[in-house]
Amino acid sequence: MVLCGAIAALAVIIVGIILLAKGCSGGTDALAGTWEFDGTTTYSFDGSGSGAMELPSISYDFTYTIDGNKLMIDYANESVRDSEYEFTVDGNTLTLIGGEGTVGGTYELKRSSKK
Repeated sequence: MVLCGAIAALAVIIVGIILLAKGCSGGTDALAGTWEFDGTTTYSFDGSGSGAMELPSISYDFTYTIDGNKLMIDYANESVRDSEYEFTVDGNTLTLIGGEGTVGGTYELKRSSKK
């Protein structure tokens, strides 16, 4: 009985350490920030799964998930096609390789100083 209590206490401590470490990570990801695509289009990622594709006259909100080097974007507006990319971040360059829901191709975006 004492052994079961010690194991349960150890499990609680381990879970607490994991949650604390995850909370200290800041909750951001490599995409956090604003990325310029073509001089008129930017992609903003909040580091917590929400973002927007911003054009001069309209903005399209989205949620996103990252799984390894895969980026999945789910637009709130159903008229915009959800998309999946392979991505890498190298300094101030975000490289996207089009996958499902895209026309393919490789795209380079530059980190913006805009907030």
